[in-house]
Amino acid sequence: MAFYAHLVIADHQLLSWAVRCPPELAALFAESERQPAPTYIPLDGNLAEFAYATSVARLRERLHVQGFSVNRAKADLAEVLAGWAKDRPLDAFRFSQQPDVHNVEAAVRQLLAMTFEEAWPQDISQPSPYELPNALSQYMDPRSLIRLLLEWAPDQHATVFLDLSELTGPGVDLDPAHPLAREARAGQLANLAQDAPLLVLTEGATDARLLAAGMEVTHPHLQGYVTFFDFAAASAEGGVAQLAKTVSAFIAAGVANRFVALADNDTEAHAGLANLKRQSLPKRCRVLHYPPLAALKTYPTLGPYDDEPVPADINGRAGCLEMYLGRDVLQSESLTLMPVQWRSWNPKLRRYQGSLADLDKKTAQDRFLRKVHHHHAGQGSEREDWDGIRAIIDTIVAAFD
Repeated sequence: MAFYAHLVIADHQLLSWAVRCPPELAALFAESERQPAPTYIPLDGNLAEFAYATSVARLRERLHVQGFSVNRAKADLAEVLAGWAKDRPLDAFRFSQQPDVHNVEAAVRQLLAMTFEEAWPQDISQPSPYELPNALSQYMDPRSLIRLLLEWAPDQHATVFLDLSELTGPGVDLDPAHPLAREARAGQLANLAQDAPLLVLTEGATDARLLAAGMEVTHPHLQGYVTFFDFAAASAEGGVAQLAKTVSAFIAAGVANRFVALADNDTEAHAGLANLKRQSLPKRCRVLHYPPLAALKTYPTLGPYDDEPVPADINGRAGCLEMYLGRDVLQSESLTLMPVQWRSWNPKLRRYQGSLADLDKKTAQDRFLRKVHHHHAGQGSEREDWDGIRAIIDTIVAAFD
């Protein structure tokens, strides 16, 4: 009897591995996602129901922050197709239609459409719907292949199962109580160049702490995959100048992690990182700012000559992190927004630097942390605004596109 681990995406059993589960596959799941196996996979006698389950969308993001973007996956497939066309005719795999190796996009769509739509001729000589991905898995990193399969899954909310039930029966020794996913992820941390968490450098300890707290709410499935640099533990100073120095130090030290320098979206940060962004940075490094927000296009501002608030677009001029913590955090009891105060003029960028008053910044931070606490306690409200934090984390996820 053969014993297999199976990957099931949107009710399609697409990939199988004999006798073992590859650790890089197990590491894509969290230990908290363990659950009984899907009932449509037959169990045999004494087999224990043992599976991990997550959604298509969550698995896409986990792969993305590990560097397995859809563009990388397409490039990996292009290399495989080119090799097949040169050394091993596709006819050897008995595919009914040869993909166009010169058009990777068309080839990917054709191959995956055949997989998900089960569009094989009803001829016994043709491969089963999941023989194609299993054949590909022998020639490319299974994570790249899984990323492609996920890209064309019919529903981003569909369930992805890693079913390990067959590996718990007679002849195999996988203990259903063994924390396979947690152990596999821990083992990956030794391979910093590819598998370590994506490291995010911010302008200071407060930004790192607030973003980490926000990610626990908007993207909890990325915990353990994205890490915010702890400036306080490292005894490092804050500010955009220190951020630029830290990036340069990481590059000079040859830090193997992929890392993102993430700065405010204001005049001071754009000016402070201008020289760094003009340099030729290594592929493992990205220098970014918080993304523009529609909510900041008409935000109340004060000065330098106006005593009454004047609506203005503060994107790129006063986009400190507090402006991304939510309108509910920035509003007073009368529902007016904390105004931005225009301050120093930057002659190179020809625009003012703006920010909240120090007291307002502290108030916004405290309110945000209370909002996070209430959310975790199940005491959140419908008026909570997480759009800014969600946009920042989405920017981090897509940093290496």
